[in-house]
Amino acid sequence: MARVEGMPPGVVSPTTLRLLAASLGSESPLPPFTGLQRLPDPSASANLPPDMRERIEYGQLANPLPYALQNDYSRDLRSRDIPALRITNDRLEALVLPGLGGRLWSLRDLAVDQDLLFTNRSLQFANFALTDAWFAGGIEWNLGSTGHSASTCRPVFTGSVSSSRGAALRIWEWERTRDLVFSVDLLMPADRALLLAFVRIRNPDPEPKPLYWWTNIAVPEEPGVRVLAPATQAWRTTYDGSIASVEIPFADNPATDISYPLSAQGAADYFFQVSTERRPWIAAVQADGRGLVQTSTVQLRGRKLFLWGTAAGGQHWQEWLCGPESRYLEIQAGLATTQLEHLRLEGNAEISWAEAYAPIEAAPTAVHDSWPDALAEVTELVALAIPDEQLDECHHWWRAEVADAGPQQITAGSGAGKAELLVRGKDPDGLPGTPFGQPQSDGFRHLVALARTGEVDQDVAGAEVLVPPITDHWKAVLDRATEGWWGQLMLAIRSHARGDLEEARLGYLRSAKIRSTPWAARGLSQLAVARGDHAGAADLYARAVAQAPSSLPLLVEVTDQLLTTGRSAACLAMIDAAPARISAHGRVVLQRIRALLAVGRVDDARALLESGIEVPDLREGETLGTLWQAAYGDRPLPYRYDFRMRPTSSNELGMLAASEQSR
Repeated sequence: MARVEGMPPGVVSPTTLRLLAASLGSESPLPPFTGLQRLPDPSASANLPPDMRERIEYGQLANPLPYALQNDYSRDLRSRDIPALRITNDRLEALVLPGLGGRLWSLRDLAVDQDLLFTNRSLQFANFALTDAWFAGGIEWNLGSTGHSASTCRPVFTGSVSSSRGAALRIWEWERTRDLVFSVDLLMPADRALLLAFVRIRNPDPEPKPLYWWTNIAVPEEPGVRVLAPATQAWRTTYDGSIASVEIPFADNPATDISYPLSAQGAADYFFQVSTERRPWIAAVQADGRGLVQTSTVQLRGRKLFLWGTAAGGQHWQEWLCGPESRYLEIQAGLATTQLEHLRLEGNAEISWAEAYAPIEAAPTAVHDSWPDALAEVTELVALAIPDEQLDECHHWWRAEVADAGPQQITAGSGAGKAELLVRGKDPDGLPGTPFGQPQSDGFRHLVALARTGEVDQDVAGAEVLVPPITDHWKAVLDRATEGWWGQLMLAIRSHARGDLEEARLGYLRSAKIRSTPWAARGLSQLAVARGDHAGAADLYARAVAQAPSSLPLLVEVTDQLLTTGRSAACLAMIDAAPARISAHGRVVLQRIRALLAVGRVDDARALLESGIEVPDLREGETLGTLWQAAYGDRPLPYRYDFRMRPTSSNELGMLAASEQSR
C-alpha cells in the first residue's frame, strides 16, 4: 500500500505519496500532425437526433497541437516519491497530484477508513490520452476534446484560497488545444462527509470555441457493484464503432443487466439520457449497499458508465494498468450527453458549475431492487447528502466570494498561460483567480523572451521548444526569429499544421540550409509521404535517423512508414543499425516482427513472440491479434497478447484483421 507523509489535518497542505511508479520520460520532439484516436462514425447511426449529430460533427480535433506527445514512458515500476496535496475536514481526506494534471488520487471516508475511489496501487502510464500518456484511478478533469485531456500527465498550478467556509484547494491551467482557462476549487464543508468541486472554464478570446468537459471518476469494480443514474435510456458506444440507443433497465436480471458491470463481456460506454427535469447524479453502490454518489448543478448534465467487461482482453487491460487482482470502472459527468459532442463557448464568456461527492449507505435490498425503486432510494440519499437548493446556494456563494479570489500559489504549472496572455497584450496575473505570472521554468520562457524583446537564442530555444504555438496570435512574434534555423523550423511547423504544405516545405528547406537538423528532415519526409513520394520520404527519413539515432519516436515513425510502403527489408536494416537500447524497446521489437513476417522469416518472428514482448505505449483499442494470426494462423491468441476490447472468438480473427487493416 502507499505510504503518506503529511501534516496534521484541517488545512490544505503539501505531502508526499510513496508509490510504485513508472518514469514518464521526456516529450517527443516530433510535432503530432495527426491524432491518436479513432472515434465512432456518426454517419453509420441513423437514429441520432439532428442536434446531437450536429454537436458530434462540430469541434473535433484533427491533432493535439500545440502539445507534444508524451510517449517515452516505460513499464519499469520503482518506488518513487510523488508530490501531493492533502485536503481534509476530519470526515474525508483527499490527495491531489499537482504534477499529474491535478488528479484527485484518493478520497478517503475516515469514519470507516475506506477509499471511496479506486486508488491504483501503482502509477503505470499507457497510451490512452490525447497526447498518449495516461494512468488509471482517482478523479480526472478533462477539458479539450473527446478523450483524456492533454494536461492529464502534465503539471498544473495549485494554490490555497481562503473563504468564510474554509480553505479551498484551487487547480488551474491554460488548455492549449482550445486556448481556454480552467480551474477546479476543491472544498470540504466542516463536519460533513462531502467534497465540493467548483469548476470554471473561461474563453479569453473574442471568438467562440468548441467546449468539452468530462469529469472521470474511477471506483472499485467489486462483485455485486451496481451503477445507477436517473435515466430510462442510454446511448451505447462500443469498440466496433457503433452508437445505439438502449433501454434501461438493461435486462430483466442481474446476470445480464449491465447496470451490474461484471455481467458485461466486452468494453463499452453507456451515456445515460438524464431528463432535464431531474437533478443529474450518478452512483456506484457495492453489494453491501455502500458506495459513492456524484451530483452537480444542472450545467453538468451528462452522465456515463464505462466498463471493461469480463472477457480476456478487458481483464488484461485492467491488469496492464493496475496490476493483478485490481478492477475498476468509471462513472463520469460531462457537459454534453455523450463524449462525442462539443458545445460552444462564446467569445469572452465563461461557464461554471458545482459538483458534489459523498459516501452513501443503504440497505442492500434497496439499491439492488428494481431499477425504479433503486433510483428512488438513491435520489433520497442524494437529497440527504446535499439538497438541490443547497448545492445551488453553494455555487452562487462560490461565484460571489471565492471564484475571483487570488490563490496562495503552492505549485507551478506550465508557462503557456503567461506566454499566451503576454502575446495578447494582457497581464499574466490579470485574469482574476488564475494568475499565470509564476510558472515553472520550461520552454515557454523562450517564447516569453521573444514576445517581450524580439530576441531569442536559437540554439537554446531549439533544444527546448520543438512544437510551437500555432494560433494567429503568435505569427508576428515568431516572424521576429526567422533569421535563424529554429525560427524557420517553427514557421514551417505552423504552416504544416494549417495545411499550407508548400509554405511548410520552403520553411523546412530554409531551416535546413541554415542548420541541418533531423527535425527539418522529418518534416520534409512527412510532406513527401503526403505527395506519394515514398522513395524520397525514405531517403529523408534515413537522413533524420542518422542525425538523431537515439530518438525512439523518430525510429518508430520511420519504421512504420517503411512497413506501410512495403520496404520491410529496409525496415529491418534500420532497426539493426539502431542503438541497442532503442532496438530493444517493445514498440520497435513489434516493428521488427512485422518486418520479419513480411519478408517471410516466420520462424524468427515466432521466436520473438514466444520469448515475450511488452509494448509500453500500446494504444487503447489496439490489438496484437492480427500479428499473432499472421505468425500462427488459427492458433489461439495467448492471454499476454490479448488486448481486445470486445469478445472475439478465434474464428473471428480474420474479420478482425481485415477491420484493423482498413483503419
